[in-house]
Amino acid sequence: MYAQWPYHLADCQRDHAPTQWEVLKIPHTLLMMSQDAQPSALVALPIELVLLIIAYADPVDRLFLALTCKNMLAISSIEPITIPSAPRHRADHLNCSAMLAIMHAIHPRGTRGRPNKSWALCCVCYRYRPKKQKYWQRKEKRPAKDDVSCGLLANYDTVVENWSHRGSTSYQCPECWCEERINTYGHLRPKPGA
Repeated sequence: MYAQWPYHLADCQRDHAPTQWEVLKIPHTLLMMSQDAQPSALVALPIELVLLIIAYADPVDRLFLALTCKNMLAISSIEPITIPSAPRHRADHLNCSAMLAIMHAIHPRGTRGRPNKSWALCCVCYRYRPKKQKYWQRKEKRPAKDDVSCGLLANYDTVVENWSHRGSTSYQCPECWCEERINTYGHLRPKPGA
């Protein structure tokens, strides 16, 4: 996966930038927090040299350098980092391998730094979504009864079960599955009062 990043990013930048890319937003409160002394030799360099190093890195490497520690985040905020935007990719329903590569690299972590298995990446909305069945079975997450009774979303429980299964290969979260079904087959719903 990592060896393909330059190609994925080049494709994404060529096909989707600048409309699908945006500047990395760093909250000022995070920059104002105290910064512990870092033993890293890179952070010990003068800021000008670190900025030159960052300038030679590609966008994803700049992002990962910025996310290594608060000092690097503060230094990276001097020169804006432009990265693929998940919300913009989501809005246009793009199938972008660069976006997926970035999302796979920043998987949610548990308390010991290991990948948290209770979250899975949805390849449609580019978000990490909960895998727990209880989350998707709650009343506000369930589809409308009309859509289920007419057969449009009759397999919702099966989709949730597949998404929640530990070894699941499901690439689409239940919410995106519902949205896709409604967009594709919604015109087949019986008309009210018919």
